[in-house]
Amino acid sequence: MMKRVLTCKVIALFVVVGFLGACASTYKEREISHKETVLDRPESSLGDNELLSVRIEAFDPGSLPEDPNLAKGLSMEVRNAESYYVPVQLKNAMERSGHWGLVRVVPKGTREGEVIVTGKIIESDGEILKLSVNVKDATGVNWFSKDYESVVSEDIYKAAEEQNIDVFHFFYNQIANDIAGYKKKLSAADKRSIRQVSELRFGADFAPNLFKDYISKAPQKEISSDQDDPLQQLITFLNGPKNSDRSKPVYTVLRLPAEEDPIVKRVQRIRSREEFLIDTLDQQYDSLARDVTDAYSQWRRSRLTEINAIREADRVKRDQQGKAFAIGILGALVGAAIASNRNCYSCASTGAAIATVAVAIAVQKAVQASKQAEADTSLRKIALEELGQSLVSDVKPVVIEVEGRTVELTGTVEEKFQKWRDILKELRKMELGPLPKDTSAAAGS
Repeated sequence: MMKRVLTCKVIALFVVVGFLGACASTYKEREISHKETVLDRPESSLGDNELLSVRIEAFDPGSLPEDPNLAKGLSMEVRNAESYYVPVQLKNAMERSGHWGLVRVVPKGTREGEVIVTGKIIESDGEILKLSVNVKDATGVNWFSKDYESVVSEDIYKAAEEQNIDVFHFFYNQIANDIAGYKKKLSAADKRSIRQVSELRFGADFAPNLFKDYISKAPQKEISSDQDDPLQQLITFLNGPKNSDRSKPVYTVLRLPAEEDPIVKRVQRIRSREEFLIDTLDQQYDSLARDVTDAYSQWRRSRLTEINAIREADRVKRDQQGKAFAIGILGALVGAAIASNRNCYSCASTGAAIATVAVAIAVQKAVQASKQAEADTSLRKIALEELGQSLVSDVKPVVIEVEGRTVELTGTVEEKFQKWRDILKELRKMELGPLPKDTSAAAGS
C-alpha cells in the first residue's frame, strides 16, 4: 500500500515538472535574415523621359500584438513615428539608386503620383521589421504587392553604428531594387502614358466636366476579370507580375488637351502649387525622421536587449526545471528504495519529500531569475513609453499662394493636405459652378 502511494506521488511529480518544462518562451528564437543587399543602380545616367516621379504615402502603423507579453515596451506613439520614418528611409534608398525622378513622402490618400507606394507595418519590435508594400502607377496598374521581413541581431546594430547607417539599411535597398526591377520592364510608351495619365487625373479631379473627354476609366469587372481567375492568380504568384499586365490599365488617355487651353494652363498652375506643397510636406516628414533618428535607434536596440534578456530568463528557468526534473527522479528513486524497507514506516513520505524539496528549490531559483528579468523589463517599458510620447512632434504651418489667394495650412501633415484639397474644391466651384451629378463621377479618384 505504501509503495502504491509513493508511486502515485512520483507520477504526479513527473506530470507537474513535465508541464513546467513544456512552457513556451515568451519570445521565440528568430533566425537572423539580415542580408547586405547592394543597391541596384543604372549603368549610366537616365534621361528625363526615362524617369518617373514617386510618391510614397505615410505607412499604415498597423496594430500592436494582442499578447500583452509581446506588446511589452511597444506603443502606438512609436508606431506612428515609424509610419513616416520607414517611408523616409525607403525614399532615401530610391533616391540613391538613380532610377527615379522626384521621390517624395506624402500623406495618405494622395492619388495623382506617377508611381504610388503604399505600405503597412506588420511587425516592428527592434529585432524584426516586417512590412506589406504595394506599388502601382497612375494608370491604375498594380506593379506588385509583397511582404518584406528582416531580422537583425545586436551585433548587426553595432556594425550599423560603426557604418553610420540605419540597421535596416540593406532591407530598404531590397525593396528599392524590386521597384526599380519592375520599372525596367516598362517600355518608353508605358512611361509616357503614366506621365500623361497622372496629369490628366489631376485635371479630372479639379475640373471633371472639362477633362472627362481626355481620360477614360475602365469598368471594374473588366479590370478584375483576370485577377479573379484562380489560374491567372497561380501564374502571377509563380512568375511574378509581367509587363503584359499593362495591356489592361484602369485609366487610359483618349486624347490630349490643347496646350493653349486657358483651363488647362490654370490647372497646370494649380498643380505646380501642389507640387510645392508636396515638396514642403516631404521636407517636414524628412525633418521629423531626422529628429527621431537617434532616439528611435536607441529604442530599437534597447527593445532587442529587452527581448534577449527575457529569452535568457526563460532559458534559465527551463534549465532549472530540467535539473529539478532530474533531481526529482533521483529523489523519488531514493524514496522508493527507502520505502521498500518494511521496518521504516515513515520512509515513503520521506522519499516523496526529498523529491518535492528538490523541485521546490530549483523552481524557486528560476522564479527569482524570472522576477529579476520582469523588473528590468518593467523599467525599460516605462522608459520606452515616455520615449514614444516624445516622438510625435508638431510641424510648422505652410503658407502657399494659389490663384491670387494666400492661405496658411496648419495641423498635422495629413490635415494640411486635406485643407489644400478643400481649397481646390472651392476654386472649382468658383470657376465652374456646381458640378452636375452625372459628371462628378468622372473625377476618377
